[in-house]
Amino acid sequence: MTHTHTDRRTPALFLTAFLLAAAGTNAQHVGNLIYDQNARIFFQQAEQPMKASIQGNTLVLEVNAMMNVEADSYLAIFNLTQLGQDVEEVDSLINGRIGRMTRDLKKLGIREQDVFVDMLTFVPVYEYEETRKLFTRTYQEVPAGFEVQKNIHVRFQDPKVLDRIMTAAAREGIYDLVKVDYYVEGTHQRYDTLRTFAARVMKDKLKLFKDMGLQVDESYRTGAEKTGAFFPLQRYQNYSAHSRMSLNSRRRGQVVNDVRKPSTMFYNKVPYSEFELVLHPEITEPPVQFTYNLTLHLQLPDRETKKEVKETIKYLWLTPEGEVKPLEVG
Repeated sequence: MTHTHTDRRTPALFLTAFLLAAAGTNAQHVGNLIYDQNARIFFQQAEQPMKASIQGNTLVLEVNAMMNVEADSYLAIFNLTQLGQDVEEVDSLINGRIGRMTRDLKKLGIREQDVFVDMLTFVPVYEYEETRKLFTRTYQEVPAGFEVQKNIHVRFQDPKVLDRIMTAAAREGIYDLVKVDYYVEGTHQRYDTLRTFAARVMKDKLKLFKDMGLQVDESYRTGAEKTGAFFPLQRYQNYSAHSRMSLNSRRRGQVVNDVRKPSTMFYNKVPYSEFELVLHPEITEPPVQFTYNLTLHLQLPDRETKKEVKETIKYLWLTPEGEVKPLEVG
């Protein structure tokens, strides 16, 4: 026979367990970055907070705006080094590798004019040759071959093609991807858009302070603007995530072998906290972040108490006897 026992404390226990589970879920959303000893630099807030302050008779208003923009094209730069015993050999080997890679890139839809080879260095390589005499041994540097270095610049439009470009490079022993540049067309149009939206926000702020009783319309105004752009190459930062080892093993006198903690990098966008206006905030691909700052200084008029002055005119009559008498004028 089965007995059912009802405990009035059960709902409270379930609530406690639910809260603990919820807390664990929220902690997971933080990510492993929180374990990094320098995590504070990744979670920093606004470097230049939004301004709306009054100092004496000066009202300072500021609007910070940002726009996330996907790149129109990209430029990947690969570096390769080739050794050879003589000039003909080293030149033939490196040009052969570049030629085969270029043919593979054509199969990916990358045109010949989108590939550029940048010559870097062509230097001799030396080795030591031993010379023995009766009681001495000397080493003399002698030419042993040549080393040449070149960079391959590859321009492409689809960011998903980069993996296949790297595969084509790896087939020829080219593993050094130096960097990837991002290019956006019509940057002035991006700033014009930000300028338009920032001006609207500034007008709303002026109306707000006018409604609060400040003499905004009678103020003397000076203003300034500042633009900027942050590219993904500037926003990648080093990152190493690992938990600390247990202290129990030390207390028990056990020998602990530390495991290598690999380091990596991640894209860390400019935080939105320093901007009150962000266009296209949701991103997947690292974008180019255009910023615009509009600052306005308003010198408010001094409030002086004006006394009402009533004009009074009196007429006096000087008699022939030299007396001064008031003259009534109807």
